[in-house]
Amino acid sequence: MNSREKVVLVVLTVAFLVGTGLALLKKWNLIRRTASSPIVIENVVDTTQVEERLLDLNQAKKYELEALPGIGPVLAQRIIDYRDRHGGFKTVSQLRNVSGIGPKRYAAIKDLVTVSLVRK
Repeated sequence: MNSREKVVLVVLTVAFLVGTGLALLKKWNLIRRTASSPIVIENVVDTTQVEERLLDLNQAKKYELEALPGIGPVLAQRIIDYRDRHGGFKTVSQLRNVSGIGPKRYAAIKDLVTVSLVRK
């Protein structure tokens, strides 16, 4: 490998590391922002107050899905693709049908999401 190829390799490596660092920083900020506003369910009389705080799987944008624990850009897109192919989610448990959402990931997000009755 000549010196020019080494320089190119170093530049590509640095670009990759910077990009990865920025992606991790963005994801960390989304998770931190989500964690700072937890959903409080106890002592709620009106259930519509709770549902307003839950993320609606049938309305959520990709960046909103990415804010859920364990959901990255690829998995968020799979959720949207599933929603589009099947005409929306009818139940939260249908998330288990999305490739990449196993029992642990489902358990981590099932209480953070809801399904609207009216699909737009």
